[in-house]
Amino acid sequence: MLMNFEILFNFCMVMGVTIAMSSNNWLTIWLGLELSMMCFMPIMSNKFKLNSESCIKYFIVQSLSSSIMMMGVIMMSTLISNTTMLSLSLMLKLGVSPLHTWVVSVIEGMSYYSIFMMLTLMKLAPINMLSYINEDFNLFIILGLLVGSISGLNQNSIKKILTYSSIFNMSLIISSLDSTEIWLTFFLVYSVSLMLLNYLITKLNFNFINQMIINNFNIYVKMCCWFAILSMGGFPPLPGFFAKLMVIKFLIIKNEFLTIFIVIMTSLIVMFFYTRMVILSVILFFNMPKWLLSTKLNFNSFIVMTSFMLPLMVLNLKSL
Repeated sequence: MLMNFEILFNFCMVMGVTIAMSSNNWLTIWLGLELSMMCFMPIMSNKFKLNSESCIKYFIVQSLSSSIMMMGVIMMSTLISNTTMLSLSLMLKLGVSPLHTWVVSVIEGMSYYSIFMMLTLMKLAPINMLSYINEDFNLFIILGLLVGSISGLNQNSIKKILTYSSIFNMSLIISSLDSTEIWLTFFLVYSVSLMLLNYLITKLNFNFINQMIINNFNIYVKMCCWFAILSMGGFPPLPGFFAKLMVIKFLIIKNEFLTIFIVIMTSLIVMFFYTRMVILSVILFFNMPKWLLSTKLNFNSFIVMTSFMLPLMVLNLKSL
């Protein structure tokens, strides 16, 4: 029975996002966003006290942003015709810096499946709405790049690293909103990389970087995890690198040279803290005796490694 309810809530959540994405009426878009939010909350809830606190915080923030959004829509229908309030409500929903602090506090009490849904599917409709607003978001972009990269340096919690990485990548998506093809491709690559990393972290059952060092995982599982982490960091020649390169190329066309400089500098910082997640595990692995290494290929690991190359294939086909 519980599984049936989970399927129902997931279906209604996807339906709400679809309604918000496909509608051209503000009221219908608002209803779609509210439907997806109300169906997402039972998915993210469980017995733990910390999770209950996260649910309440998430509900308050999303309700506040929805109220501001309706006020913005009302203002747009009058003689004021100002989209600033609407933009701020969407930025709050997305958790874009400097309106990001609620995301950091909410995410610690969530499961990795809920984290994946909140950082990908639940952001799709607000990003799509933001792409139709003709405003300058450079301040949000630069703040997001700086906060997402620098704040992730001193983190040991993998959940917080994924959160700050999401803030960083959200800035890249917002910087490419003028091209639907580019931001959708970047969003797809980011979503697939995050999905595979979340799947591996859930299977391996670790929450902190230190737990990646002392483990007895299969070598193929470790390799999958390394590839997923490095792709999230944007290392060549992995899919995350080509997606980031595509955004930088688009910014060059727009002559956004200051933004490009900040993107490159902050990308190096992001690469550093993702490398830190991998390097100690790699060193420990190569110091192990050969007879302790397992050479048996797990089928799930093979599927993950194969699926991991799908975004790269998409980007290669796109460049033809």
